[in-house]
Amino acid sequence: MDLKKRLAQLDRLSRRPDPHSAVGADTAVSADPMETLRNIGLEEQSGSRGTFWTRSHFDTLPVPELPFPSLLEFFSSLPESAPDPGKILFMDTETTGLAGGTGTIPFLVGVSWWVADGLHTRQYFLSDPGHEAALLGELADLAAAFQMVVTFNGASYDLPLMRTRARLNRLEDPFGSLVGWDLLVPSRRLWGNRLDNCRQQTLEKEICRLERDVDDIEGSRIPQTWFDFLATGRPGLLPSVLIHNHRDMLGMGSLFLRVIEAARLVDPGSNPASEMNWLDGWALGRICERRRDTDLSIACLKSAAAKAPRQNGGGLGNARFLGDAVRVLKRGGDWALVEEIITGGLAAGIEAAWLHREAAILYEHRLADLPKALDHALKSGEDHRVARIRKMMVNK
Repeated sequence: MDLKKRLAQLDRLSRRPDPHSAVGADTAVSADPMETLRNIGLEEQSGSRGTFWTRSHFDTLPVPELPFPSLLEFFSSLPESAPDPGKILFMDTETTGLAGGTGTIPFLVGVSWWVADGLHTRQYFLSDPGHEAALLGELADLAAAFQMVVTFNGASYDLPLMRTRARLNRLEDPFGSLVGWDLLVPSRRLWGNRLDNCRQQTLEKEICRLERDVDDIEGSRIPQTWFDFLATGRPGLLPSVLIHNHRDMLGMGSLFLRVIEAARLVDPGSNPASEMNWLDGWALGRICERRRDTDLSIACLKSAAAKAPRQNGGGLGNARFLGDAVRVLKRGGDWALVEEIITGGLAAGIEAAWLHREAAILYEHRLADLPKALDHALKSGEDHRVARIRKMMVNK
């Protein structure tokens, strides 16, 4: 029994019928799978390792302008030479499950790259498990022309999965020679404080202003769709899976452009203070701090502190923002601004011991106001600081 039949049989034995599935009560009725794939826009291709199926799209999407801004601390690794938009390959997979490992098969792989006037997408579809080596080989040949591979959460899922599938087929990792850029990393650093979550579709909607149509398929139904096709040869929900994958590719391209825009705001020599809201200033200030760019981190946090809403508006009432702002702005020595931020946080109701400790340090060492220093030391619960300040007040 070949692998295709084994998978179909295991699927029938281990799964209850899905009422929304392409496989209905009469599973004996089947269709010609090759004709099905042609009818939904896929084309059969022949390569040196066998046959595979593809479908292509073109989307009008601006090509990133050169030169690229510094992407240090936006992505975890950088290429040795300056990146070129034409050398960036986007990749996303649709698979038989989310567990990963040797039992998970990527049956649809979307790849996109910029051409002169937009984003070109090619989807590789696995019509039969026995053709996986042909699909992986074609992906490897394509990837050889690129410098970076961009994914969304691909460092944890897509790229290790593709590496595993290649090894099982005794092939080299198709993307092993490329620098990996995972869009989830800069997304969390840039917008994690603004959004409820950093899932790709949330970012598409809130950051890129892209809306998915009602015909998009839920991710949980994608694996069964492929199994249904293998069992019956009928399309079922495959057109929706292809659309879903295409939208993922367009979403990644759009999200990448937003990351580049943000990186330009803190490129060396820029003056970001007037060009961002307080949440962006906060996020970019943290990135600059990670870069050890003290001047830009101070500029960003100053801008954020000036624009952050007061009292119950969310800005100075956010303990994480206060912690970052105080830590960074202390390096700039603007003690009046540091005092304003601390007192603003206290006024907003953040009665945290660490904030009173920062106030005590500020008044004792920088503003020479021992009564205020003592008041905050008492509230911070630091007995040693209280004793020292009282002794200083007595000896003064």
